[in-house]
This record gives sequence, C-alpha cells and structure tokens, in this order.
Amino acid sequence: MNPSCARCGKIVYPTEKVSCLDKNWHKGCFHCEVCKMTLNMKNYKGYDKKPYCNAHYPKTSFTIVADTPENLRLRQQSELQSQKPYKITIKARKLLL
Repeated sequence: MNPSCARCGKIVYPTEKVSCLDKNWHKGCFHCEVCKMTLNMKNYKGYDKKPYCNAHYPKTSFTIVADTPENLRLRQQSELQSQKPYKITIKARKLLL
C-alpha cells in the first residue's frame, strides 16, 4: 500500500515520493512552510518535522545558562556589587564637578 502525503494527504506513488523528516511527500508538496518555495533533499532545513528554506529557517535562541561553579560565583559577585549604593547626592556631585 502506498503512503499518504504529509502535506495534502493524497496517495504518494514511488515515482513522485520524497521521504524526509520521517514523512512522505509529493515532490511539489515538499516546500517551505513560509514562502512555499519548492525544496529538495539538498536545500531544505527541517525544524519541528517541517521543511524550511535557508532564509526562513527558525532561529533558535538559547536562554538557559548552566549553573557551573564559575557561573554561580559570578552571579554572587554581581549581586554583591549591585547592593552598593549608586546614588550621588547633589552636594557630592557639585564637589566632583
């Protein structure tokens, strides 16, 4: 039995099948999620089991910092420094100028 296309759901015959991202696609259905540019096995990028072109590939940003001993020390040091008063009174400012 022939598999169905991941995009349109119709039957994909072996001559037009593209097997990628753990799915089967028609050659015409294997296109970028954003701009609909037709992709092939050489120019696609997969993200979350969906094909993207190079221009529209979602950029991942890393937000978690590992709690290594060095990072913990730096965090404690910055907390201690931030507790120092930064306000300069008007009289002190006039004396500095």
